[in-house]
Amino acid sequence: MTKSGQTQDGDVELMEAILAQLCQPQHASAIEPTTDAAAALAAQRRIRKIARCLSSSDRGAQSSDQLTAELSSLTRLCDQKFVTFSYDSIPPSWRAIYIDAQLLKACCALKTSGDAEHTGKFRRCIRDLDLALIVAGAASTSKGPFCHDLIASLQSNLLGLGPQDEQFSDRRLRHPGPGSPPRKRSKMAHPDGDEPQLSQSIQADALIREYAFEQAPSFMDLSAPDSHLRSGPFIVRAYAQGSGWPAVESDEDRHSGGTWSSAEHLLRTAGPARVVPVEVGANYARKDWGQDVMLWSDFLRYCRWDEADQPSDASDGTDSARPILYMAQHDLAAQFPALERDYTLPDYVYTLPSPPTSWPGYQPPATDDGVITNLWIGPAGTVSPPHYDPFYNCFVQAVGYKEVWVAPPHCCPRKTPVDSDEASSAADVEEQGSITDSLMANTASIDVFDTLQAVASSVRLAAAKAILRPGDLLYMPPGWWHSMRSLTRSFSVSMWF
Repeated sequence: MTKSGQTQDGDVELMEAILAQLCQPQHASAIEPTTDAAAALAAQRRIRKIARCLSSSDRGAQSSDQLTAELSSLTRLCDQKFVTFSYDSIPPSWRAIYIDAQLLKACCALKTSGDAEHTGKFRRCIRDLDLALIVAGAASTSKGPFCHDLIASLQSNLLGLGPQDEQFSDRRLRHPGPGSPPRKRSKMAHPDGDEPQLSQSIQADALIREYAFEQAPSFMDLSAPDSHLRSGPFIVRAYAQGSGWPAVESDEDRHSGGTWSSAEHLLRTAGPARVVPVEVGANYARKDWGQDVMLWSDFLRYCRWDEADQPSDASDGTDSARPILYMAQHDLAAQFPALERDYTLPDYVYTLPSPPTSWPGYQPPATDDGVITNLWIGPAGTVSPPHYDPFYNCFVQAVGYKEVWVAPPHCCPRKTPVDSDEASSAADVEEQGSITDSLMANTASIDVFDTLQAVASSVRLAAAKAILRPGDLLYMPPGWWHSMRSLTRSFSVSMWF
């Protein structure tokens, strides 16, 4: 849409394709045999009726605002259904209804005249489409391309109405207002460009095995059926630089501004008005942990992403006057596809490893390519408590420094994993309990970076430690306990296979 209010040809073609699909009865997802099947069927019928109304030049008595209000009502109905299920068990029909409602709301917005009053409407539609990608998993469905195309169209229209707050050129990212407390320097700071050092309190004596990029195990080394290299963790130093990842700056492009250390690059890649899921709290094993959704630009500001290697208020973030925000285990590249241009999957993920003797039940992820990719972003002070994953993992540190602790599968840092009732005992966190329970099933409650919570001597002897620097790759077999702590702002990529 232009400033004069004319809908662009590309917008028209996109909306026609979406509406043509949503108008068809055969488009609707199969209804699961549940007690609310009638409600799902009625919602699908309403989606089709609204799609037909929007595709017709004669909408009858209903305006775009009325249709948008009806679609918002359907969205709230889906929200009510979602909270009654764990995330993985949400019925596909309700996911589809949620996605379709956001697609139609965006079409309503694009059909209206473009003026400054519609800025808020376009921004809300972008947010709702992001929620379709985040909450309803639209990126993994046939509707994913529609969501991305509509977001791009809405952003184009939004920018046509005037500059947006997320646009930055010569100015730095704005910090929170004067009411925000200043951050204190901490013992983990590394003045004069010195790298962080391993803390004295980390509960491991040995160092994780490491290789220079030129001497790292090859694809064939790890593919061999009897390869001993797969049996334990190892680090490949400067892997991302050696593999040519644009996400990670090298000495030559340190000031190019095109890497993930650049807030301007990250904002430009996403475009205006995007939102992301965040965890509130430094450690998901604590009772004060929660989840929220916020603007991508606000998240980067909160993390002070333009302040390279800003130290945390305290070693674990507990003494900060502001809560720590962390975007953890989120497939951000599926939400912002342009990020995929900035990195490549290591050859290691295609080695088809066999189950290790220490984890005989290993099976690769049930995805199309056998890989699950997640991105992890946050300020200094974020902590992943000791936990294990059922897959092999290639973990690449793209920005900043992380302290890492690992231990073999037989060395649980505590006799038993934390009791899930501990996270949900209070009535006011009852709704959070189901989320926390699923996170804590493979997690121990002890802090391996704190000597006040000493692990057993046998665990300490078997454990190993390291600091991951920008570009380093950590290879881990399934079942290995590991805990990580961000020493600076941090951007990481994990690839389960």
